[in-house]
Amino acid sequence: MIADAGARLDASPDGPELTVPIPGARAVLGAVTVRYDTDQGAPNADHVVPRLGAVAAEIGVGIERVRRVEALVARRAMESAARVATGLANELRNPLFGISSAAQLLRYRAREDPVIERNAGRILREVERLNGMVSELLEYGAPHAPHQTLVDPDAIWDDVIAGNRGLLESASLGLDRHRPPHPVRVHADAGRIAQLFLCLLRNAAEAAPPGSTLELRSRRLADGAWRCALRNDGEPIPAEALPRVFELFFTTRPGASGVGLAMSERIVREHHGTIAITSTRQHGTTAEVTLPADG
Repeated sequence: MIADAGARLDASPDGPELTVPIPGARAVLGAVTVRYDTDQGAPNADHVVPRLGAVAAEIGVGIERVRRVEALVARRAMESAARVATGLANELRNPLFGISSAAQLLRYRAREDPVIERNAGRILREVERLNGMVSELLEYGAPHAPHQTLVDPDAIWDDVIAGNRGLLESASLGLDRHRPPHPVRVHADAGRIAQLFLCLLRNAAEAAPPGSTLELRSRRLADGAWRCALRNDGEPIPAEALPRVFELFFTTRPGASGVGLAMSERIVREHHGTIAITSTRQHGTTAEVTLPADG
């Protein structure tokens, strides 16, 4: 064992191994390991560790730069999608209002005609559904400057679950809840995080078989970050669709708007966190959210 710079010298059947961590801005990103032949003997730590540490530091800088570029590209793509969403929503609002007004007038003037009444009602229901989508698009496209305070994400989950208990009861769904032994505090916008959790809960409840149990696990990571995973046992998301689940307007459910998960990803990115979805027939579908300790 070598304490200097976190380096380690370990024995292996093939010879000594010298390992140096790759430093990152917030946490260790990985490690560089050099293996020496048995006949070479142990390396001179005072000579090798500083050089290997310098190499590891350069690798860390490279990884961080790639991550920043990826984040910039993702942010610009999201901003572009937000502009499209806002423009589309504004274009739809006036025509939908006109259709709704015409359908209501038609229903009023032909109250004794069951055919007109039935079709006017159908028009109004579809207009209501589209107005809901317009509201979602406007919400997605609106600029947000999160008002972050020190919050307990598990307490936010508790409020979301308590306020939407009917969502679970209507499908006879249970909820298996696991949380860390002590509260975890992160900097976050409580309202936006509640919106995120509600979207995940709705998606899980709609996908879960009636009478089944959702599983919600949360924990504190070694670097102080908080992570939760919400799992359901519904039909898996097709493998070809999984990479697209966070795209605006993409959905695998008939009648869905395809805005909810795109909004969820945007909220998580506002908080410099990560969100991922995995789905297999053996293990169900899991949505995992990680929020960093420093927001």
